[in-house]
Amino acid sequence: MNRHEFLDDDLRELAALYVLDSLESEAARRYRLHLRGCEACQSEVESLARLTGRLTHAAPEIAPPPELWTRVLERIRGGTPPRSTPSRRPTQVWKDWDAPSAPGDDGVYFALASAGGFEATGLDGVAVRRLAVDPEKERVTMLVRMAPGTSYPAHRHGGAEECFVLEGDLRVGDVHMQGGDFQRAESGSVHPVQSTDSGCLLLIVSSTTDELLD
Repeated sequence: MNRHEFLDDDLRELAALYVLDSLESEAARRYRLHLRGCEACQSEVESLARLTGRLTHAAPEIAPPPELWTRVLERIRGGTPPRSTPSRRPTQVWKDWDAPSAPGDDGVYFALASAGGFEATGLDGVAVRRLAVDPEKERVTMLVRMAPGTSYPAHRHGGAEECFVLEGDLRVGDVHMQGGDFQRAESGSVHPVQSTDSGCLLLIVSSTTDELLD
């Protein structure tokens, strides 16, 4: 490729493709060699490089959503699924849980943190961890982790439900629960939609026959 006194449209386009790293490897290699002896192409490439650099700062700055850092921490600490990740899993996955291994000879069963983490539900941002299941009594004990801004639908209790807020906050109707608060709902009662502002970790003992309401 000869040196140029001036650049036509084709040569300007070639310089632009080089700056945008859009040339094939062999073509890019030949062009780099050409730049060493062509001041006109060098000047065009330098001008385009400065322009593309300014363009990267031309877009308006967009602040990340306030809950982003909390969601990142939730993922690190407990395996909460991203809220934007669609899931086809059933909402009440605990209805399909089998009873854990039988207790030891002393009648004691352990659910160690190292044995398993949280699993996704059919609700974005809501994950659960199995602690204990009693199929005969239709009872389940579990941890429920809800990401900031998520909710759980209204449901009717098939048996008494007990909920202890370990971390964060939980809105139940007009009551805004905080870490350390406890609630009990009797069999047949109805829970409205429950939601969380900052995210929460709940310890729940409930029935496996709860019914979701539209």
